Amino acid sequence: MMEMRLPFLRKAITGDVPLVVSMSGARLGDAVLFAGRSTSLALPLAARTGLSGRCLVVGEAESTALLEAAATREGVLIETAERFPADRSFELAVVEASAEWAAAAAGAREAVRDGGRIIVVAGSLREGWLARLSARPSETSADAIIETLSKQGWRRPRQIGARDGLVFVEAFA
Repeated sequence: MMEMRLPFLRKAITGDVPLVVSMSGARLGDAVLFAGRSTSLALPLAARTGLSGRCLVVGEAESTALLEAAATREGVLIETAERFPADRSFELAVVEASAEWAAAAAGAREAVRDGGRIIVVAGSLREGWLARLSARPSETSADAIIETLSKQGWRRPRQIGARDGLVFVEAFA
């Protein structure tokens, strides 16, 4: 007997990959730099890079301590620093577009190797059906992010997607 499934009751086959990981393209063994305060962005990146990679969280001591405690609870490894390294050893920088995001993007420019990328994430993660009904625009527009990244020397900035309340802008070092 054939089982009948209604299309609207099917679950999407997207896997269990968090949105920030799929949009950034972070891989096992990558060196990833994160500037921001959101655990929902930092922890999936740290989990993806694994023990063979590196996830450095840059920020003030209070916010990095909170992220480090959350990472310990989740069993993922992160490093913390108050300043951006200038060694160009990172393939990817992910910057949360909050308070001082433009300064963080400028600092990340010296940490990311030539050919590396920056992903600026604006907005706040919203999930579920009710979240789609209460769509709020991000405080920082994609156009403003693109303009700022261009002025800082990042190459070919562009919006690569928007979903679940988050807007993703990518540029190259």
